[in-house]
Amino acid sequence: MTNILLGTSGWHYKDWVGPLYIDEKESKLKAYSKVFKTAEIDSTFYAYPTKGTVMGWLKYTEPNFLFTAKLPKLITHKKKLDPKQGVEEDLQRFCELMKPLQLEGKLGCLLTQMPPGIKFDLELLENFFKTLPTEFRFAVEFRDDSWLRGETYELLEQYRVAYTIVDEPLLPPDVRVTTDIAYIRWHGRGERPWYNYRYKAEELQPWIPRVKETAKKAKTVYGYFNNHFHGYAVENCLQALEMLDVLTPKQKETKKNVAEYFEAKAVAPQPLAKPALTLTAFIPEKIEKMGFQELLRVFMDASRIQRAKSIPSKDVKIQEVTDEHVRALIREYHLLIDLQKQMILHDCADWSRCLPVKQFCKHVGKVLMSLPEQKATEIMRKISLEREKWEFRPYVA
Repeated sequence: MTNILLGTSGWHYKDWVGPLYIDEKESKLKAYSKVFKTAEIDSTFYAYPTKGTVMGWLKYTEPNFLFTAKLPKLITHKKKLDPKQGVEEDLQRFCELMKPLQLEGKLGCLLTQMPPGIKFDLELLENFFKTLPTEFRFAVEFRDDSWLRGETYELLEQYRVAYTIVDEPLLPPDVRVTTDIAYIRWHGRGERPWYNYRYKAEELQPWIPRVKETAKKAKTVYGYFNNHFHGYAVENCLQALEMLDVLTPKQKETKKNVAEYFEAKAVAPQPLAKPALTLTAFIPEKIEKMGFQELLRVFMDASRIQRAKSIPSKDVKIQEVTDEHVRALIREYHLLIDLQKQMILHDCADWSRCLPVKQFCKHVGKVLMSLPEQKATEIMRKISLEREKWEFRPYVA
C-alpha cells in the first residue's frame, strides 16, 4: 500500500516540541519531513504565501515529500467561490505561487474547504469548477450535509475533483472516491474546538479497512490528522500508519519517542513558566495600587503577554460587558469571566496548562487588553484580591 500517504495538517506548532521536535530553534519542516512523507499546508488558507516561503518548503523537505495545500479563504469564504467576484484571477494567482512545488513534483493537490454556510448549490459549484486550472489536482471538503447527494458526486466525477472523506462531529464518514486520488481528514471529535482531541486506538481501528478500501479505488490516498493540539495529530497519525502496516523504521522510532513523551507527561506534567511578579504582588495594599500592566504581569509571563499583543484586534469580539460578567469570542475560542460566581471559563489548548496555577493564556490576556483599561484593571484587581476563591475552568458549551 505504497499509495497511502498520511501526515498532519500543518507542522509548525509550539506544543510539538517534545513529542516530535527537539527544540524551538530547529527547522520544524525539515524535522517533520524526515518522519512523514506528506503534509497539508494550512497556512495558505489564511494568506497567500510569499515566493520565499514556497521556496523554503522546497528547500527543507526530503526529495520525495508531497504537499497538499488549502485554497485561501479569500476564495472560499470571503468570495464564496463565486466567479463573478473574481475568484478565477485569485485562483490563478495562488496556483502561480504554488507552481514551484508542482514543477518539482512536490504538490499533490489543492484543497477547497467549503464554508459551513454554503448549502447545496450545484450551479455555483460547477461554475467554480470551470475555473480550475487543469494542470493542478483538486479536492473539495463540504461542511454542510445538504451536499451529500448523488448530483454532487456526479459533478465531482465529471471534473475529476476528489471528495474529502472526514471524521468529525457534524458529518458522517461517507467514504467515496470520485477520481483517481482520494482525500481524508481526521478533525477530531472534541466539542470546542473539534481539534483538541486525542483519538483512542479503538476509534482509529474502524478507519483502517476504510482506508484500505479507498486505496484499492484510487492511485493515491492523501490523509491528514487535523487534531494538532498537544501533538495528538502526530501520535494518532503514527498509530494509523502502524495499523496499516506501513510504518517506516524512522516512524517506528518516532512513535516510541512520542509514547514515552506522553507517558512521562502523564506522570509529571510540564510546569508553566513563572509569572514575572513575585508573591509580594499579592499583598492587598500592593494590589490596590497596581495599574493595568502590573496586574497583567501577575497573571502572565512575558512570553504570553507578547503573544497576546500579537493577536490582531479584529480577531476579538467582545459580546457583552456588564457588572456581573464579560463574554467574548477570540478566534474560534470562547471566554466567560463571571464576576459574581468568581469563575473564568475558556477553551483553548494552553488554558488547560493555566488552570492549575491560575494564570492567563494569551487569549484571555488579549480580551482584557481589548476592554477599556479601567474595566480590565478592576477585573484583574478583583481576581488578585481573592485569587484562592476564583475558579479557572474549561469552557463547555
